[in-house]
Amino acid sequence: MSQHSEAVTQSVTQGLALYAQQHRVSARRNHRQKPKYRAGPYLMRRGRIFYFRKRLPAGISKFGSNQFICLSLRTHLPLDAVKRAARLLKVYEKKEIDFVDALTEQKFCPDTFKAILLEAMRGELIKMVAEERQADQVSDADIDQRLAALEAENQRLRRAARKKEWGDVLDLLKEASALVSVSLQEPIPNDLGQRAITLKRSLNDVKIAMDEGDDVRTASRDLLAGHGVADFDAFIRAPILLTEAKAKTDELYPSKDMKRITAGVHRLLEEFFGNSPISILTKEKQKEFLGWASRLPRTQGRSHGRNRHGQAGKTVTKAEEISKADAEDLLCLEEIRSIEGISDAEKRALLADRLVPRVTINTLRKYRDAMNRMFKSALELGADAPEAISYSKMEHHIRSLAPEDKLYIRVTKPKIRMPWTEERISKLLSCPIYSGCASEHRRWQRGKLIIRDADYWVPLIVLTIGSRIEEILLLKRSDVRYRDGIYLLAIASGAENRGKTEDAKRLVPIPKMLIDLGFIEWFQSLQQDHGILLFPEAVRRSQSGEVSTAYGKHLRRIFNHIGIGDFDEDFYALRKTFSSALKREDVEEGQRQAIAGHKHGSIINVHYTAHHLSDLKDAVDKADFKLQIGKKRQYGFPVIISCDLAQGSSLDVEITLGELSEADTVVVRDPNLAQPLLMQSGIGKLSDENVRQLAARLREITALRPLNLPKSAAKRAAFEALQALA
Repeated sequence: MSQHSEAVTQSVTQGLALYAQQHRVSARRNHRQKPKYRAGPYLMRRGRIFYFRKRLPAGISKFGSNQFICLSLRTHLPLDAVKRAARLLKVYEKKEIDFVDALTEQKFCPDTFKAILLEAMRGELIKMVAEERQADQVSDADIDQRLAALEAENQRLRRAARKKEWGDVLDLLKEASALVSVSLQEPIPNDLGQRAITLKRSLNDVKIAMDEGDDVRTASRDLLAGHGVADFDAFIRAPILLTEAKAKTDELYPSKDMKRITAGVHRLLEEFFGNSPISILTKEKQKEFLGWASRLPRTQGRSHGRNRHGQAGKTVTKAEEISKADAEDLLCLEEIRSIEGISDAEKRALLADRLVPRVTINTLRKYRDAMNRMFKSALELGADAPEAISYSKMEHHIRSLAPEDKLYIRVTKPKIRMPWTEERISKLLSCPIYSGCASEHRRWQRGKLIIRDADYWVPLIVLTIGSRIEEILLLKRSDVRYRDGIYLLAIASGAENRGKTEDAKRLVPIPKMLIDLGFIEWFQSLQQDHGILLFPEAVRRSQSGEVSTAYGKHLRRIFNHIGIGDFDEDFYALRKTFSSALKREDVEEGQRQAIAGHKHGSIINVHYTAHHLSDLKDAVDKADFKLQIGKKRQYGFPVIISCDLAQGSSLDVEITLGELSEADTVVVRDPNLAQPLLMQSGIGKLSDENVRQLAARLREITALRPLNLPKSAAKRAAFEALQALA
């Protein structure tokens, strides 16, 4: 079977849907046992490769009854095999008689033909140049004999072209297609075969002209002009490969972030194209690549199993990750499609929560930009580099891959960092990290220990001064300073740590809340063997130098156990929370930017903050988290007694959508009560007056309490539209 399409299959048979359901039920039942292999209908496995196997109808099979069609699915992944078998079965049922022809037919775009033929021409001309340089004197008889052989070959090629027999150019095309990373399948398309024979005859004409006394440049002038090649020497030069373009890109864009992006996109390109000449990445090829990359799961690159120290892990290709995600989506789609009694809008909302999130359009733009930088680098190396596809054409191509399915949605789950709610901040400041935990490795369990280390101080510092996480993790002990009666942090102060921008270099007063909690006394009690860094235990979590990523994963695990883990309101969003708190207290924008390390006009923050310490001290202390700080007998330092930031618990809001994406069912629950505060179904069938009364009651119940709304944008919109009717 040829490469599977980039769009998700619209539908599968009842047999596959039933198989998917049974597979999930069985997997849940036997989750503690090693799962047994189940191929599913129409699937078999030989060695590691899956095959599609189906009995042929007696009327089709010329060999009689009880005959089977057996085709390789070219995958060793069970989930991928299920998906490909479903697609193959759909095609088979529509067109059984010429099914085999439909499988073997392969379509090539004109740019692919051109790339193959140009590579074939380049290879033959390189051989001619080498022969010309090494040629010895040849007798007239030998030249006449060679000319006769070339004329005879051209005559044979003409007869082959009339019969549409392409065997004489098969080796030439296979060698060239391998160089441009194109899988050449037989039979060769007639268009490509015809053009290849024409090229072969033209190359023979060049050889004839050379034998008659012309040099290779003169003899090939017409041939090159016909293919749009102006510079002979540049054309026969060895092509610039992806690896060479990548190395040059690293040289031209040497920053750490740029190199990381270039390396990631190069890995994708190399897996998709191989280490191919950069010149083959035409706009059509770029579309194919970006269409393939658009199917990458958002979490791609995290399945290697090397996250824990000492684990060797495994190599997982992007194709395997895409295959697994596509298959999971296919099974999920068919399961939700079969649910009766709910609207298509509700089904789409369910799918939005359950489908595998893919990379965003912004990420694909970064891939495109990285390719463009590689093209520019290849140009400097003398390559015939292509032009990068535009954003609009890329996005149009991604949209064109969507199937004609009313339930189809492409889930990307972009991160929209929202300020933390007061209830979540209160829950953080009241959690066992600050009130007493079980042990160093069980910070989320209630106990008698308060361990003042990075897990204790870093969230508080980010919350109270709105700094970047990496800036705090890389603070040195010498960055805690005292000036004009004010304790302060010198952020991004060292030459080795410039921060994200020049504006990141700044002096920020330590807030009163941290001083009241004993931060200065804790800092002064550190011994010499503590090391140069303020939080060395946090930095040691990273093996690659990405300290914020490793520590963020660690803290996210703790937050999930505590019950405050959230995709949008993550740890980094505490930075935005602080800025919002200062804005509510009417702190001027320039001070907020200086504290956070944002650009402040033409003034570098280190100069601004150095001369406005007293003003900045007043500003950071305006963020009030309503803490009661005191001492407990068992601890020799101040602790958080209580946090009165959130006066009431949040209400959970559940919405079910109708056919027009309006609210059809609404439920409001208080987690502390057994019965819901409000439950109403069939809203679309209510009279206008009853709907307005429902909206008024809903507004009354939810007016003074924080709300946990559904993550679905459609459900949030439906809830807000219902409230607007009151």
